[in-house]
Amino acid sequence: MKIIACIKQVPDSEAKVKAEDGQVTWGDAPLVINPFDEYAVEGALQQKEALGGSVTALCIGPESAKDALKHALAMGADEAILVSDAALENLDTVGAAKVLAAAVQKVGDADMVMFGRQTLDNGAGLTPAQTARVLGYPMLGWVGSIKVEDRSVTVERVLEEGRQIVKSNLPAVLSVVQSIGEPRYPSFMGIRKASKAAIPVWSLADL
Repeated sequence: MKIIACIKQVPDSEAKVKAEDGQVTWGDAPLVINPFDEYAVEGALQQKEALGGSVTALCIGPESAKDALKHALAMGADEAILVSDAALENLDTVGAAKVLAAAVQKVGDADMVMFGRQTLDNGAGLTPAQTARVLGYPMLGWVGSIKVEDRSVTVERVLEEGRQIVKSNLPAVLSVVQSIGEPRYPSFMGIRKASKAAIPVWSLADL
């Protein structure tokens, strides 16, 4: 099972939003892995433990986003990839989906692509479905539990009005919610391993 967990680096949730020169800014707030994306990494690691395989953390962002990827590595991801290019500075969700889909295809042979349900900074929650559309994969959203059998995946979707069981063929894109399980804390050995990890950086030209 080859799983790609897509993450993002965002300002800390305690940050205060400011307006400067007509633009919204987070000021000097520390940057962290998007909290919802920790659940995507957790879900990916659960499937790796159950089925074997590997987990790759994938992120679009500046050089500083390597810190978010190292967090995913410390949790237990096997490798991490950063897509970084000056042309991606003001990326919208459609652009992010196209870039992530290209990166997924460059990694190759992914069985599942996992996302958190939304990001903390803009919170649109659109990128998972848009990425699935570009890849031509089934989209399973609001996933609270996952079961893989042969080349299909059955999930329980956690909706406001109840629960829904949905099944699709693999490969597929999943966006997970908190019901997947509390994200594990990075272990001491995981942190040491992550600190020494070499994270490749792909430009748009590489994609």
